[in-house]
Amino acid sequence: MSTRTPADCLLCRILRGELTVERIVETDHVIGFMNEGEALSRGHCVFFPKRHAPSLHEADDAALAEILVLVKKVARALGVGTYNVLQNNGSIAGQTVFHAHVHLIPKWSESEGLIYERGRGRHMDQKEMAARIRSGLARSG
Repeated sequence: MSTRTPADCLLCRILRGELTVERIVETDHVIGFMNEGEALSRGHCVFFPKRHAPSLHEADDAALAEILVLVKKVARALGVGTYNVLQNNGSIAGQTVFHAHVHLIPKWSESEGLIYERGRGRHMDQKEMAARIRSGLARSG
């Protein structure tokens, strides 16, 4: 069952202190903690806006901007120069906790961290999607 409301949201429960995590940073808008249960590498951590938003496009712009700055600072603090930044929206994209969040996944070696396949979709014509994006951006101002 997906977590879609602040009352039963895993990250909102962390925010309220109902669940214990290894917090690494907290600001007025964002919390960052170690992803201990499902870590893909040493140093794998998660950042999320304090205000509940099921997906990235529903989250506060200020919190999202702050998250990327914190990702950069934490990567530097870890001393890692190779890492992935992962953010999933929707269950078919791999989202399992429905509160927008961003993963910092250090790559200490080829076999540790996020592993994905390049080259899929090479033959897709992206022109139609580019036109759709430009049109949507023009409508949203």
